[in-house]
Amino acid sequence: MVDCSHEWNPEEMAGNMVLLGANKIKQPVQVKVYRTSVEHFAVVYPTKKVCRPLGVLNLKNTMVEKLPTWRQNYGFTVRQCGFDTPLCSLTFFSESGNQLDRWIDAFTCRNSSIAHTSSLPIVQEDDEL
Repeated sequence: MVDCSHEWNPEEMAGNMVLLGANKIKQPVQVKVYRTSVEHFAVVYPTKKVCRPLGVLNLKNTMVEKLPTWRQNYGFTVRQCGFDTPLCSLTFFSESGNQLDRWIDAFTCRNSSIAHTSSLPIVQEDDEL
C-alpha cells in the first residue's frame, strides 16, 4: 500500500492580494505561486470563483522590491532583471502586513550566482588525420 499523504506539491503560496493596474486602479486578485526545481511562476486570477487566469508571471530572473508601508498598504514590486522602467513591473499589495514577508519570499527567485558545472569530463579534440 502506497502512502499518498505526503505528496509533493509545487504550490508554494496562494491567497488574495490586490494588483495595482494601469492608472493606479486597484484590482482584487487571487494569486498562486508555484516553484519546482526548474520552474518558478505565479498565476493571477480574478477573485470570481470560476474564471480563467488574468495572466501567468515567469518569476525566473526577477527582482522583488518591498515598498515602504503607507496607510496600512503592505506591498512589493516585481520586475524582470535588467528592466528599470515602471512599465515593466507589477505591484502587489498583501491583505495584511503579517503575510507580506511570506509573499515576498514566495515571489523571490532563488537563482544561485554560482555557475552550473558539468559533471561530464572535458574532452580534448585530436587533430584530424
